[in-house]
Amino acid sequence: MAAIIAMTSGGCCGMAAPRNSSDPQPLRIQSAGISFASEKNSIERSRPVKHRSLFSLAFAAILLPMLLLSACWQRGCKTPADAKARLLAAVAARDPARLWGALDLDTQWSWMTIHRAGRESHDITLSNFPEGQQRERMIRRFAPAATSENAAQLFAKSLPADLWPNLAAQLAAAGDRTPVVNAAGSEAEIVWPTGRLLFRKTSKPAFGWGFAGLAAEAEALKRAASADLEALRTNAADYERAATRGLR
Repeated sequence: MAAIIAMTSGGCCGMAAPRNSSDPQPLRIQSAGISFASEKNSIERSRPVKHRSLFSLAFAAILLPMLLLSACWQRGCKTPADAKARLLAAVAARDPARLWGALDLDTQWSWMTIHRAGRESHDITLSNFPEGQQRERMIRRFAPAATSENAAQLFAKSLPADLWPNLAAQLAAAGDRTPVVNAAGSEAEIVWPTGRLLFRKTSKPAFGWGFAGLAAEAEALKRAASADLEALRTNAADYERAATRGLR
């Protein structure tokens, strides 16, 4: 699982740089309790369940544009320097809502998918799993998404406390340096021997610049949440086919 803070441990030639106790350490959102596809009794090995989902693939296609127009979505910055300033203000205030607004669009989209998948998985579990320990485990597993009004709220719930000092250390190491934009104009970064701050620009839609240091972890969580949901859907389909055969 990729770490939240996008850091590099090697120098310009790829050699591993020695790390001391004062170096900023990478964090994981998973440590805050968001966990998908990780139980010993995974969904793939669970008994088939009948699927009465609140969401469908067609509805999900409609939902994403609605999310983009909601308060959950905030436009990015015009320049990488502005994106860094927005990140700095969010970390100084230790404000999850402002940190959400400082993120790049891909990271926000990943969390929208995590939220949607978790809510649907929670609904399937409540509607179809029989009473028992497995059902209770699954309810707890998907409860953070089910009780969050939007992806930004789920993101805020999922932040470990030590994320803030870690990000503050990253920004302190970056100092007053301005992010350097790559040749393609899509990424900008500030690099030092033990880490980096990464920013990304999204042009379609015209979102702008945002902090991409949490993108890898969000992508990993998105894939795991989607895998859990797909496994539940598969089990539901198996159940329905078996039920149909039984009626013949």
